[in-house]
Amino acid sequence: MRPRVPGRAALFAVLLSGVLHTPAAAAAPAAATACTWQASTLPLPSGTTSGRVSATDHQGGYSGTAWGADGRRRVLSWKDGTTTDYGTGGPNDQVVAQNSAGTIIGYSPIAYAPPAGHAWSTRNGKKAPLPKPATVYVSSAYAIKDNGDITGWMWGTFDGVWQTRHVRWPADRPTEFEMMPDLPKDAVVADVDDDGTMLLNFNGNQGTYAVGLWRDGTTTHLAEIPGATRTTVRAISNGRVIGETARPDATGKTATDGVLWDQDGSVHILPGTASVSGINRDGLIGAALDPDKNNDYLTGIWRLQTFDSVLGNADSSVTVVGNDGTIGGYRFNPATARSQPTIWRCGR
Repeated sequence: MRPRVPGRAALFAVLLSGVLHTPAAAAAPAAATACTWQASTLPLPSGTTSGRVSATDHQGGYSGTAWGADGRRRVLSWKDGTTTDYGTGGPNDQVVAQNSAGTIIGYSPIAYAPPAGHAWSTRNGKKAPLPKPATVYVSSAYAIKDNGDITGWMWGTFDGVWQTRHVRWPADRPTEFEMMPDLPKDAVVADVDDDGTMLLNFNGNQGTYAVGLWRDGTTTHLAEIPGATRTTVRAISNGRVIGETARPDATGKTATDGVLWDQDGSVHILPGTASVSGINRDGLIGAALDPDKNNDYLTGIWRLQTFDSVLGNADSSVTVVGNDGTIGGYRFNPATARSQPTIWRCGR
């Protein structure tokens, strides 16, 4: 049996009773006038029963995947009441990002060893693999600019040596790619800001804490969180970063918290959250609330350090937050084990 969900007013009080942790701890700010988020379910093509939103063009358009009994993913976009179907892929096809022109990028794994797969983009109404050498086993895209330039990485043999190389696929030369400068050792790209700043996680070879920004060949590490045993960054927008941290609580149990690094470099834990999933250029944040704090499986919305509201039903997940103030994700129905692609709009 699922735990009882507290009323909206009670949950508001629980969240605001938390402490906002910064290098110099301060009390949590008062909440602004909260939104009542209105959910809209997006249509699915015939033959599919579940779907989710994964990316946005930040102008009311969204993209994602849908699937049915055969398990194969269909890549879709939704805008102005129109659904575009880019065709069927494999069971694990992923949508990664979308630009303002509506071009979508993603990744299609291939189910054999060694792990293999390819990056793709939409072009002329269909998915098309991005070019790669025959010696490359994996290519993956992680960002697309509004001008259509795509950045990502490849793993394979280059000049006879197995290595990972970061690459750029220029929009004006769709059959070509360019090698980019090597990133710092052990860096994994989490996201890319509009100005080209890369958000990096470093693997354990550099210790239990290592997250930072990389631009023009320079790495800037983000402020550490006191007591953290592990920190992971997820997304960056307009110089603001979100992620999660793990650290022991007062009882010694390891707990995770959602974290915001603001434009001035200050770090803030978002009270009552377990993880974060999206941020837009104005600092609107989607965060999963911590079920251990009797919040059930709910998603909260924050405006920078200020708690805004809770999405109106349990089992809602935010995957992306648009610069137009809309939110994309999905609602999961435990009774049917199906997911509904969903967008939410503020209906104050």
